[in-house]
Amino acid sequence: MPDILMGVGKAGLKESGKPDILVVVLPYPCVSSFLFTDNYFKAGSVIYSERVAKRTEKVSALVINSGNANCGTGEEGIMHAELMARQVAQKLDIKHDEVLVFSTGIIGKPLPIDRVLKAIDDACSILEPLDLERASEAISTTDSFPKFDFVKKEQLETFGFAKGAGMIAPSMATMLAFVFTKADVDYETLRQIHRDVNERTFNSITVDGCESTNDSFGLIALGEVQANPEDVKAQVFEVTENLAKKIVEDGEGATKVIKVTVKRATLEMKAREIARAVANSLLVKTAMYGRDPNWGRIAAAAGSTEFPIDPFSMKIYIGGHLLYDGKPHPKAGSMAKRYLEEEKEIEVVIDLNEGRNSWTYYSSDIGYEYVRINAEYHT
Repeated sequence: MPDILMGVGKAGLKESGKPDILVVVLPYPCVSSFLFTDNYFKAGSVIYSERVAKRTEKVSALVINSGNANCGTGEEGIMHAELMARQVAQKLDIKHDEVLVFSTGIIGKPLPIDRVLKAIDDACSILEPLDLERASEAISTTDSFPKFDFVKKEQLETFGFAKGAGMIAPSMATMLAFVFTKADVDYETLRQIHRDVNERTFNSITVDGCESTNDSFGLIALGEVQANPEDVKAQVFEVTENLAKKIVEDGEGATKVIKVTVKRATLEMKAREIARAVANSLLVKTAMYGRDPNWGRIAAAAGSTEFPIDPFSMKIYIGGHLLYDGKPHPKAGSMAKRYLEEEKEIEVVIDLNEGRNSWTYYSSDIGYEYVRINAEYHT
């Protein structure tokens, strides 16, 4: 089967001068599903690509720019996104409505479209097999490392790349992610897999609770391998969860990844909302940064949602150390503190002891560096 190809270009959108244009060319029109930010203040590229994605089930190419969000620039932003799609289509001799456009970067700055179109020409002129690491680097903004992953079992392969570090909220995030499966699946099956996986991964991570204007997540089926949909879903989940965890790990100024699991809830929605509340709690996040096993902050966040909890039957663990089960366990505090000092990935478990449903969120701690980065970052 032909390779997925990529090309990179420089439009001068990044102060670093590094590549800021990425074109990804599929070997043929592929069944694809795309999910976009829930934010009502959407970037021009999101508005354009949402419209295109609603009209077609197949995509031939992607074009992504980093360093400029193409957001808050009026109707011009949508027109610029369409011009980017048409430029790729013309250079590659494909249909322009099979090209989706994505942007990430600073809000409110007009896209220097002439330079962008020239960089797209350059990218399309020198195509090579997709390199996940280089692709991730090309779309990165404040990321400190590239994010990509690959899994294979027998003939079935799934792989992808992403970007994201700050403005990460549980309704996707300031992130772009593109995952490819070699499976041959129809659009409706792919769409369901996409939605299910997204809820448990990119919609279940948080760094600062701030939702973005540009988040987009694409899942593309290359149609090369016949596979059971459950096997496809398992691989897509594995790759997507790994990308999501890397985004949390790279949270601006983060020193720890916090895995928050609520288990034995009566309702899945209840488990999810409580996990979200704990994962988003600034008091919990700063306690983790300070290596403080402050279970009281966890309990308070757990009790802050619309879903009632029983404080006398609930249990709270940090790193497997039982800190509370209706009464505090002070002796476990010293062991939990040592755990926080030694481990980079922290596990927090809230056992509601009432049902069979569970949900997991990934979060990060927040400290002084987050404030510095975002105090100095401006539009």
